[in-house]
Amino acid sequence: MRALALLAALVAMQHDAAAAGLTDGANRLIDQWRIDEAARETAALLRDHGGDPEVVRLDANIKFLQGDYEGAVKRLAGAGDSSGFAALVAATAEATRGFAEARSPGGHFVVRHAPGRDELLLPYAFEALEAAWREIGEKDFQQTDAAPVRVEIFPEVADLAKVSTLTEKEIETSGTIALCKWNRLMIVSPRALGHGYPWLDTLAHEYTHLVVSRASRNTVPIWFHEGLAKFEERRWRRPVGDGLSPMMEHLLATALKGGRLITFDEMYPSMAKLPSQADTALAFAEVFTVVSYLHERQGWAGVRKVVERMRDGKGDASAVAEVLGESFDEFQRGWKSWLRGKKLKARPGLVPSSLKFVKAQPSGKPVREEDDAQEIALERARKFARLGGMLRARGRLAPAAVEYEKAQLLVGPGHPSVANRLARTYLELGEPEKAIAAAEPALELYPDLAAPAAILGEAWLKKGDLGRALPYLEAALRVSPFDPALHCGLATIYEAGKDARGERERRACASLGGG
Repeated sequence: MRALALLAALVAMQHDAAAAGLTDGANRLIDQWRIDEAARETAALLRDHGGDPEVVRLDANIKFLQGDYEGAVKRLAGAGDSSGFAALVAATAEATRGFAEARSPGGHFVVRHAPGRDELLLPYAFEALEAAWREIGEKDFQQTDAAPVRVEIFPEVADLAKVSTLTEKEIETSGTIALCKWNRLMIVSPRALGHGYPWLDTLAHEYTHLVVSRASRNTVPIWFHEGLAKFEERRWRRPVGDGLSPMMEHLLATALKGGRLITFDEMYPSMAKLPSQADTALAFAEVFTVVSYLHERQGWAGVRKVVERMRDGKGDASAVAEVLGESFDEFQRGWKSWLRGKKLKARPGLVPSSLKFVKAQPSGKPVREEDDAQEIALERARKFARLGGMLRARGRLAPAAVEYEKAQLLVGPGHPSVANRLARTYLELGEPEKAIAAAEPALELYPDLAAPAAILGEAWLKKGDLGRALPYLEAALRVSPFDPALHCGLATIYEAGKDARGERERRACASLGGG
């Protein structure tokens, strides 16, 4: 009897070991972002081992990765799974329940979003994503996947927290508003932020992550991943590696002078885990320049070789060393020397950039500029600006401009809050030339802000120069797409040029309550 019991136990152990190994191959494919291959292997396992709990869990994971969240929930519930993965799947199903879905004209992307206002984002998202597909996916990384890429737009930061491993606090502290994870791109709607954010560049950034994950079979470390994504995020609309912003230059110059760069190890496991938005911004500036340095030396062929070495099992240090013919330490020293040689300029007067998170606004309208007086650090300047705001609210525009000018004398031209207030007041006074003079320095220093670009577009429209107005309005729309004035202005320009987009912009103008 004892021998039979031992034999039965041995058979059970062997069965458990075999069952545990059943899903190893498919799970390895999932880890390598080879989802289609994993799905085919899972289908074969289901035919022969459909009742095995590990196979059921694998099938649920495939459904989750393919966007069938409700199906994944049902599979896990049927198996009695109450793990953290099951909780994530359930939270994702709940957060996306009722989402509308649309496919891009090129067929390469499927965008899911909450019904209502966010539908307005679709044509712009499609244009950016399809351009990213061509420039980033096909040209730079030479990747062509058949299955459409899934993109999800969430109404609030809280929704992104629900469907990710990040907390709301981590998201707001780091300024993370998008992720590429679980075989999809996820962004927060620009209406969830007080002044919007560069959401189209962000889509391209996250798409780059997906391309890199697939090309490398998910072996690229975070510093290189984020460097490539930052390097490519404007690629859909501008040449590759299109320069440092003034803020990035300032952060790098300050860090180099102080000898306190953020290390690659500190960036692990995610930029979103860094302690502040300033640290996150510095880390992104660093890795952007690292990839710029590599690209300048080796071109895209070299960049792809580094990715391929990592795909084939080399660590980052070995991969870089093989391609460049020098040690990783030498590469890092070379990068720092190259960076110092650029004579980067610190700009002490720059206002630290940070994303302003707000609860979703039904109107979709941006926060009024007068609500951001706290951004003016100098007390005397803040008092002048507040007095100017009170005068402007009472229709006393000329005295308001005088107070704003006083504030600008203290903080200098280009301070975003003061410049925007002053420029807007000059527009209301019918003095577009003065509005342009006030807004241009702000846009030069803060190219990702919508307000100065919008003001410049409106000012050139008032001057009757539609060609000069167009790029400013388009730039503002890439940040703040729920501002009706931008759509109304673009409708006027497109219609005058017989551009088919005029009809789209006129509809958007009307739907947002514009003139």
